[in-house]
Amino acid sequence: MVLLLVLIGLTPNLLSTGAPSAGSLPTEAELVIDRAPSDNFTHLYVHGIGEVRYASIAIALDTGFTWPPSGPLSNLSFGAPTMWKNTLVATLSTAHDPFVVNVTAVFVDSAGATVDFVGVMAFDVASGTVSQISYVPSSNSITTTPVDQLPLSILLETVAPGSSP
Repeated sequence: MVLLLVLIGLTPNLLSTGAPSAGSLPTEAELVIDRAPSDNFTHLYVHGIGEVRYASIAIALDTGFTWPPSGPLSNLSFGAPTMWKNTLVATLSTAHDPFVVNVTAVFVDSAGATVDFVGVMAFDVASGTVSQISYVPSSNSITTTPVDQLPLSILLETVAPGSSP
């Protein structure tokens, strides 16, 4: 027991206690998609891998297309984004199906360095399956996940501040 206490006391702290820098792993943002098998709503969550506060998180939806969406991103028509400021997480629910989501999470570190995390993905729920196409980051293919295997976590792409998908 004494040896264990000595080892604990001598072991360096492997977890940083300082604020993370912009673009480091704890600041990486992800989009989580969830939907209960019996639910009519798809729930979207945007948060960091680490427990970090974002300067802003914006989520906009396009629901006026047929599945699968075709053509370039410029053919999509997003409404005004829902915006959260100085937040750990953003949540949004939609009954639309299919839908395209456009996400931007902005992180600013204590030194003032900024990084944006972005994503543009289309989703369709049919026959107990969620189909997804990622435009940013680009996958160029449709992936499917059974609804009973949700939630689905998707890392957003790191871009220079102010860049848009």
